[in-house]
Amino acid sequence: MMRLAELALAARLARREMRSGLRGFGVFLACLFLGVFAVSAVGSFSGAARRGLSADARSLLGGDLEVRLVHRELGEQQRAFLEQRGELSTVVEMRTMARRADEEARALVELKGVDGAYPFYGTAQLAPQQPLAEALAMADGEYGAAVDRSLLERLGLQLGQGLRVGQTTFRLRAVLEREPDRSIQGFTLGPRLLVDARSLPATGLVTPGSLITYAYRLKLYGKTLADQATVGALIEELNARFPDAGWRLRGFSQAAPRVRYFLERMTTNLTLVALCALLVGGLGVAGAVRGYLGGKVLHIAAMKCLGAPGRVIFAAYLLQMLVLGLMGSGAGLAAGAALPFAAAAAFGEALPIPLAPRLEPAVLAVAAGFGLLVALTFSLRDLGSARRVPPALLFRSAAAGAPPAPGKAVNLAVAVSGSLLALLAVAVSGDRRLALWFVAGAALCFALFWLLARAVVVAARRAPRSANPSLRLALAGIHRPGAPAPKAVFSLGLGLTALATVALVEGNLGALVRESIPAEAPAFFFIDIQPDQAAEFDRLVASLPAVTRSERVPTLRGRITAIAGVPVERAVIRPEVSWAVRGDRYLTYAARPPVNGKVTAGAWWPETYAGPPRVSLTADVAEGFGVGIGDTLTVNVLGREVTAEIANLRTVDWSSLELNFALVFAPGTLEAAPQTHIATVYAPAPAEEAVFKEVGRRFPNVSAIRVKEVLQNVSRILERIGGSFRAMAALVLLSGFLVLAGAVSADQHRRLYDAVVFKVCGATRRDILLAFGAEFLLVGLAAGLLSALVGSLAAWGVVAGLMNAEFTWQPLTVALTLLTGLALTLLFGLLGTARVLTRKAAPYLRNE
Repeated sequence: MMRLAELALAARLARREMRSGLRGFGVFLACLFLGVFAVSAVGSFSGAARRGLSADARSLLGGDLEVRLVHRELGEQQRAFLEQRGELSTVVEMRTMARRADEEARALVELKGVDGAYPFYGTAQLAPQQPLAEALAMADGEYGAAVDRSLLERLGLQLGQGLRVGQTTFRLRAVLEREPDRSIQGFTLGPRLLVDARSLPATGLVTPGSLITYAYRLKLYGKTLADQATVGALIEELNARFPDAGWRLRGFSQAAPRVRYFLERMTTNLTLVALCALLVGGLGVAGAVRGYLGGKVLHIAAMKCLGAPGRVIFAAYLLQMLVLGLMGSGAGLAAGAALPFAAAAAFGEALPIPLAPRLEPAVLAVAAGFGLLVALTFSLRDLGSARRVPPALLFRSAAAGAPPAPGKAVNLAVAVSGSLLALLAVAVSGDRRLALWFVAGAALCFALFWLLARAVVVAARRAPRSANPSLRLALAGIHRPGAPAPKAVFSLGLGLTALATVALVEGNLGALVRESIPAEAPAFFFIDIQPDQAAEFDRLVASLPAVTRSERVPTLRGRITAIAGVPVERAVIRPEVSWAVRGDRYLTYAARPPVNGKVTAGAWWPETYAGPPRVSLTADVAEGFGVGIGDTLTVNVLGREVTAEIANLRTVDWSSLELNFALVFAPGTLEAAPQTHIATVYAPAPAEEAVFKEVGRRFPNVSAIRVKEVLQNVSRILERIGGSFRAMAALVLLSGFLVLAGAVSADQHRRLYDAVVFKVCGATRRDILLAFGAEFLLVGLAAGLLSALVGSLAAWGVVAGLMNAEFTWQPLTVALTLLTGLALTLLFGLLGTARVLTRKAAPYLRNE
């Protein structure tokens, strides 16, 4: 144990060492800054977004409680029960076609009908500014409407003109700038059209089976806002009073559940990417510490000759590293904490998610912990070696021989610090399983490159003696005692792995966006085809010469309520298939198996089947639910609970965009329920407009969804998601470049000694340059070969695992990335060597 006097001496020595400034610690500070900034920025931004969602929860939900039904309205008893508890507002949503009065231009819109009580919380922003009720009210025999500006541009309309929907015309009176309950712009199929709910019957679109969503928002009576406990108790009372209602109940604390889920997943994934940047930066920390202490060897030996204990020297330099670590981490914490404030001030309401920024002590503490542990883990080993520098080194070359081993105590400290780093990464992750895979992958990468570094040394030692003096010197420089090559291979390999991973992820994201449209995608999806229109629709499509193929199936909406008899609230469901139990899902029934689907387990029912309810389930959903053939699923369809036995499992290629469903029922169960039909129509691009106009003219109630527009929307979302990963990947890239720069410059003090020896033996500057260049090239090639493999595997894990997308290996991308890394390695190394070549031999021969 150190005495207090020794600790004070160590602090004094550290203070004196730092008087010379921060020269040599640029990479150290930059790597810690980037990594800590990434971790704290992700956590701070996520916290601000969660708080913003909570602050606007009532506005986002539209009330204290929402009751959501599909296809049908509330029953009289249900409505009366709710109206006893508070004020009720009704919102009706559906997708339909809107057209100009001359019917020359049509567009799919998301129609929303509201009543006079809407909105309970927040305000709808209109341009020109006016009360919402006034904009939507009937005047001169016509109801008004507020629309997204994009709809005006798409149809070439102006305010004051008419817009026809179904069998009625709306007068456009305002542009809808913002809806309080639609603050988060997610996936949409068309612009918003906001109208008075009383106008909907006149459109002729409200028919049995039409895909209409009824959302009833309740504002509880009381002088103060209802708390979560009150709303939760009301939800329990509603479920107990109306157990077969088949509705979906949400309190204000559950507003925007998909956004919250997406935010949590993005936070988890981006935090791991940020931690990757910090770990890569740790290699830069190690290189900077090694380079700094390498230049202090004679200084340390002199202090030992004067009686300084090794523990005092260790403590002095450890304190110095901790102070520098606090400086780099502190700057990263400040920048990360400031990011949400800057984003809110610069973009304000233009952001898709409301932000409520404030300092996040827990997030900043975690980020600081990561920074401290990385600084310790990657610097302790070299500090341990410095502690054991022998005093006799003062009387011989400081560059001769290998650095002393750090000792068992320091190795144990490194293991403990690394373990704490891994435990912290797992503890703070929202997905422990993913975090464990990340830790395992990082540990595997470090182990692989440590083994590779040792293998390179052994291979260089056993290589045949070359006739080329430059190559012979390069091989000797790799395997001689104390050679920097093993550490350079380790650092460069991990740095190049990061570069290859980032480049492959970037390349796959770009390919995913470019290749979104399948080779034979349908031109249109037509929805809301009424059962009595199905045969006529088929005849019309068949009569159009441009149509090459079409398919039509009946559809309903249902919600899975129990899995193998266990309510979904208590069932164990894997995260990747949790979408299947979030809200209502499309489902169908069929006598024959879908064309785009292969039965992998069980058997399809006979075409004449007329027995108990049976269902076909996709294999991925079945695996995520933990069910198989013979188990049951319970689905609520229009308030009726249907329990069906799983008859078979299918695999489906969803990317083909052909009609298919996760749940397909056997005949005899759903035919009598109100339903509509959905159809796909295939036609060449030049004929799409003619098909669109003809179907719209014959079936005004049928909505047409252009597949290309949907895929463009998906591409935009992927671009936004990819943008977040690209921003974080840029930090990994920058950290990788810093590591490359630091790794080749960390041992320049040894190269000074080597250059002096070469000069004394008669080597010219050209000979020395060729020898060092060959050494850098061999080290870079050895690291690059394995980093290509490991980087490809890591990119596959990110794309196929985190993003759940198809991974394509891109050899050209890997080759260009590695060549760039090797070029930078040579550039940084030879630039550092240039300084070596200018030094004269005499001062080093006199050991000055």
